[in-house]
Amino acid sequence: MLAPILAPTLACALLGACSTVEDAPKGEAAYAAIPSAPAVGIDYRISPDDVLRIQIYHEPGLSLEDAQVTAAGMVRMPLIGDVSVAGLSAGEASDVIAGRFGDRYLVSPQVTVFVKRAVGRRITVDGEVREPGLFPLDGRLGLLQAVALAKGPTRLASLGQIVVVRQSDGQRKAAMFDLGAIRKGEAPDPEILPGDTIIVGLSRAKAILGGALLALPAVGAGFVALDGGL
Repeated sequence: MLAPILAPTLACALLGACSTVEDAPKGEAAYAAIPSAPAVGIDYRISPDDVLRIQIYHEPGLSLEDAQVTAAGMVRMPLIGDVSVAGLSAGEASDVIAGRFGDRYLVSPQVTVFVKRAVGRRITVDGEVREPGLFPLDGRLGLLQAVALAKGPTRLASLGQIVVVRQSDGQRKAAMFDLGAIRKGEAPDPEILPGDTIIVGLSRAKAILGGALLALPAVGAGFVALDGGL
C-alpha cells in the first residue's frame, strides 16, 4: 500500500500534471470560466426539502398543496405512494406522477407540479466572512452581493483571492476573483449560480477544499477541476 504522502504524487506523475485550487484561473480567464448564464431560462431541478404544489386536474382529493420532498428525493402521493422527483424538472415530475396514476387509477390524468419553495436554489459563502452559511438565491446575483449575504468579508480578509467553486459536467471546478477590483469598478461582477460555493481567502479555500490534487488533462476551458464533490 502506498504511503499517504506518496500516493498523490504518484497519481500526478501517472496523469501527467496536477493542479490545486491555487491554480484556479484568475483575471480574464476567471471571467471566461463563469460567463453570465441565462438565469430566466434555467430549468430548475427539484431538490430534497423543496416544497411542491401538485395538482391533479378534477381530482382535488389526490392533489397536494404543500408536498415536501424527502431527504431521499421522494414525494408521497395518495394511492401511488412515494414517487422519486429529485433531479427532475417540474414538467418531468408531472409526467412521472401522471404515469404512475395512469397505470392503475386514472384515465389520462393531467398533473401539474409547481415548486413553491426551492431550497435547492442556494449558495454557500464561507471563509473569511462575518457570517458564513447557506443562502437562498432569488433571481440573479453577482459575487459582490453574494459576499454581502454573509455580512461581508472580515477586516483581514484576502479580497484578491475569492474562490468560486461550481459543479459542472460532473466535476467540481474553481476560479479566482478580485473582490477589491470589483468593488472599485475595475473588474466585472461575475454571476453566481445556484449550487455555487464562494470561499473568501485562498488559505481558507485550501483548508475547506482539502488542497486536493487533480489531473489537468480532465480540465476543460475555464474552471480548474477539483477532486471529489462538495
